[in-house]
Parts: sequence; C-alpha cells; structure tokens
Amino acid sequence: MDPILSEQPAWAEDVLNALDAGILLLDRHGRVRYWNNWMERASDVPARAVMGHDLFDAFPNLRESRLHTAVRDVLATGAPGVLSNTLNPMLFPLRLPDGRKMVHNVLIRPLPSGGEARCLIQVTDVTASVNRERVLREQRDARYRAIVDTAPDAIITTDTRGTVQWMNGAAARQFDYRPDELIGRDIHTLFGEDAPAWVELSERNAPDGGAFDQSGEAVELTGRRRDGSRMDLELSMARWQSEGRSFITGILRDITERRRTREELRTSALSMRQLAEQTKATLDALPAFIAVLDPVGRIVSVNRAWAEAGPETEFLGQGSIVGDNYLEMCARDGNRKGDPQSDADPQSDAVLEGLRSLLADGGLPLSTEYAGHGEASQHWFRCLAAPMTAGPFGGTVLMHIDVTEIKSMEAALRKLVGQKSTLLREVNHRVKNSLQLVSSLLTLQTLSLPNETARAHFQDARSRIEAIARVHNRLYQADQFQTIEFGTYLKELCEDLGRASGGDILCDIAVRSDIVDLPIDQAAPLGLIANELITNAIKHRGGQTARIDVAFRREGDGLVLTVSDQGPGLPANFDMRKGRSLGMRLITSLSGQIRASVAVVPAARGTTFRIELPIPDEVPSLEPTAAGDYGA
Repeated sequence: MDPILSEQPAWAEDVLNALDAGILLLDRHGRVRYWNNWMERASDVPARAVMGHDLFDAFPNLRESRLHTAVRDVLATGAPGVLSNTLNPMLFPLRLPDGRKMVHNVLIRPLPSGGEARCLIQVTDVTASVNRERVLREQRDARYRAIVDTAPDAIITTDTRGTVQWMNGAAARQFDYRPDELIGRDIHTLFGEDAPAWVELSERNAPDGGAFDQSGEAVELTGRRRDGSRMDLELSMARWQSEGRSFITGILRDITERRRTREELRTSALSMRQLAEQTKATLDALPAFIAVLDPVGRIVSVNRAWAEAGPETEFLGQGSIVGDNYLEMCARDGNRKGDPQSDADPQSDAVLEGLRSLLADGGLPLSTEYAGHGEASQHWFRCLAAPMTAGPFGGTVLMHIDVTEIKSMEAALRKLVGQKSTLLREVNHRVKNSLQLVSSLLTLQTLSLPNETARAHFQDARSRIEAIARVHNRLYQADQFQTIEFGTYLKELCEDLGRASGGDILCDIAVRSDIVDLPIDQAAPLGLIANELITNAIKHRGGQTARIDVAFRREGDGLVLTVSDQGPGLPANFDMRKGRSLGMRLITSLSGQIRASVAVVPAARGTTFRIELPIPDEVPSLEPTAAGDYGA
C-alpha cells in the first residue's frame, strides 16, 4: 500500500472500497499503488495481481490509448484530464455484473504528497446514462425519420466530404436506387457533370453552420437517375453537427414539371404576344372599319382604318374613338345629317337594336346593310358584329365594310345575267324550231318516197332529230339553261315514241326514273342512246305488242340506264362493237362521248341493255353551256 494511504485512518480505505467508482493510485513511475474493490469487480483483476506493477504492463492495450498520454501529462506537469466515453469508448476492459461491456468515463488528476508526484485515476460507470441517452435519441430519431420518410421531397445527408450517410424513401424513388445502395458513395453520383460541388455549396451559403440560403432562394441543378435520365432539381441545404461531427443535409425537390410548365407558359406568352401583333397587323391591313366593344358598348380598341377614317367615310358612328360609347354615337348618327328633328333611319335603327341585343344576351351574330349618311355621294356599308364568348369579360367585335362597289357590280351582273338568260332562251327556242322544221321536212319527204326501206331510214332520222329538239324544248321551258331533269325528259321521249309507233296496241312502255339533273352535253347524247334502244325494241318486237321497261337510277357513284324488252332477243354471236347498223354505231360513239359503258345483260327472254355513266360535276349557274355535236 502506498505510504499516503497507510498514514490515513483504517476507515479511509473502507470508504474508498465502498465508493461506486473505480479508484487507482499510481506512483511517479506509473506503478499501481492502490486498486479498490470496485476495480477488482469490474475488471475481474484482483489487487494483488496489479499492485506494484506498471499499469500499462498489466493492460498492454492501454499503452496506445489517450489514457497513457494523460497519465504522463499528470505526472510530468500536474495537468488533470478527462476522458469521456464519447471520444474514448471502452478504455479499461470492464464489464457489468451481467457480463455486458461497461461504458465508463475516466478522470485523471495529480495527487502530490511529500514532494513526490502521484496520479489518481477515477473510473465512473456511465452505462445506464449512455443507454438512457441512446433510447431517447432513438425515439427522437424515430420521430424525425417518420417525418422525413413520409416527406414527398428527396432528403439526403452526407458528411463534409460529400459521402452519403443516409437518404429517405422519396430520394430512393426519385433517383431509382435502393435506400441503402448509395450509402458510402459520393453525392455527385446523383448529379450531372455540370453540377456545383456539394460541399462548396454548403460552405459558401452557410459558412457559420446555419441554414442554406437564408434569403429564401434555392439552387437549381440537374439530377441524374440510375438509368442516366435527367431531371430538374431545386436544392436547399443545411449544415449541422452531432457528437462532434459535421453533416450536410440537402432537400432536393423535382421541379421538372414545374420548369416544363414555366417554359410552356413562357412560350405561350410569347405566342400570345406574337398572335396579338399578327392579329393587330391583320386587322390594320383589312379594308374594313373594325372596333371592339365592351359589354356596355364602350369602344375598347379600333383598327387603323377606323382610327384614320375621315368624315367622307360615312359609316355609322364614324368619328368615335376609344373610350366613347358606340351605342350613343350610333343613336346620334341614326338621324339623317345629325338633325334631331328628322325621322330616324330604319336601317340605322336595325344596327343599333342588333348591337344592343348582342351586348345584352350574346345573341346571334349581326349582319345587315345600310346606306351611308354622306351628302356628296351614296355609299353602302355592311355591318357585321359577333359576340366574344371565349373570354371572361364578354363584349362584341364590330366591323363596317364599304360594299358600294360590290352592290354596283351585283346590279351590273344581274343585268348581264338577265340579258344572257334572254339570249339563251331565244337560242334554244330557235334551235328547237329549226329542228322541228327539219323534222317536218323529213316527214314530208318520207311520204313522197315509194321505197319502204328509204321511208324507214327517213323515219329514223326524224326520230333522232326530234330527240334532240325535245332537249332544247325542255331547256326553253325551264328557268335555267344548263341542265334538264332527265327523268321527266325520258318519260316524254317514251310517250312520244309510243304514240308514233301506234299507241298501246303496238307498244307498252313502262318508265321508272330517279330525279337527276344532267348537263346538256350529257343529256342530249344519253337521250339519243335511249331513243335508239327504245326504237329498236319497237321495230324488232316480233309481230307482238312491244313491252319495254326503261329505268334510270342512281347506283353508288354513278348513273345506270337500262332498256329491256320481251322480244325475240339478239343473235347468239351478237357483238355490238362489230355491228354495221347506224343505230349500233351511234350508241357506241355516243357512249364514248359521255364516258359511258354499254353492256348487254343476259336475260331469259328478250334483250336488256345496261348503260353506266359517271355522275356529272356541278355546272356553274352563270356559265351556260351551248349545245355541242350529238352525233358520231
């Protein structure tokens, strides 16, 4: 036992052994001079095993610890020291009664006596307090982790070298990694090549350890997912410390959609400005006086023509400017020459009432003509107005167009059309009369011919001429001169051919037809074809009553004319293209003229001809077509 203790009363050692702490006493050479009971129990090393021995020989592992340095400092300089478990865990190989390792703090202080340096070491068990702090910390961390893990934004913590220490679930999902996959890796794995340095950002913006960017602004940078795809990020950072270590926590918000939306809005705004400029330029270039009215009739904007219009323009409300109430200006100009005592102009009243209706309930667009109010010459204007229903504020777009020249041209055109109609009617009348004269001459000539064959040829020629004359007769009777309704024409043709052949006794013709308007250059050839087919059916009836069915129908994109009879039929080897008769040659030639196809349809009895032709294009009503050649 050390002399310093032997000089103390006996109960002093009992006190040291009763302490709930370890007590060691070292002499100036570092040899153990006292080792109390607490140290024996905690280290499982009896006092006799270490008394008089160098402490660091008895516990070689302590030689490389800070305890060795602290003991030397105390013995050499008398400077005390404290070794906490935080920075110096498990200095002595101590254990608790249940066998667990003991967490302990060590206090080293000088104990001078008789001029000789000594070192007193006190070992304190802090296992319970450390465990208590750990439980509290885990509870606190659990609350923090629950909040952070449910956060929608990515949260990542690194050390001051940028090595990832922890990341929440949102970060793992955002970058497509497992939560533990990035632990220990450099944070720049998650950023593009041009991203600023993570640590430099934190030092530059929070040098004092405070929160990043205290102005409220954040850094925007590019993130990189596992597959290499990019995303736009907004970064906020903070530096903090725990247990003597510094950490950096960053919150990374995915702003890809926000940036895309921002770019789209910027592009949309630019497009709207361009559209507004284009619209203004277009309105300024239009030969019309245009204004936009608000819901109460106040002029909001006008085009250049309206703004620069002089008194000679004479349109209703001329002289009104932006800010004026157009309805009041319109009512003022509704009186002739501005005389309040004169009668109101009905045309101006119609414009005014139409505008009021539009502004009140957004009715139908307005379109009306009115006479200008000038004294020098008469001008006509068309007023067009439509409600603005797309915007939130409503209002009306108003346009006045000078239609004086248009009305003059319409009057001249009506006069020309009237003259042309009269001329065409007269031409058709004269052509019809001429053809009837030729037909009469042929009839007279036929009566004087003694040869039956010659009379038949003359009769065929007369029939063909009458078919053409019948077309011009229909044109003469109609109000227009380009087309005829072919169904009616076909019925008249069949009636005339039936009467000419001897009536119902020799001929029974049934006609079925759709209502189809054909142009003259199609109706005349098709009428001649029908005339030839019906005439042939009557001629070759075989001594019986000719029963003929004629049909004219629309089928798909074309028209079909069929002529069927119950006669003896055609020869077995009949080829229409090789036929020598004038009738067959006419049918072949005329069908080619109107782009029609002619076919003989197999039938159990008699003969059926089928003529197919395309539906004609619409013929312009102001360009009548003169009759052309109808023969081969």
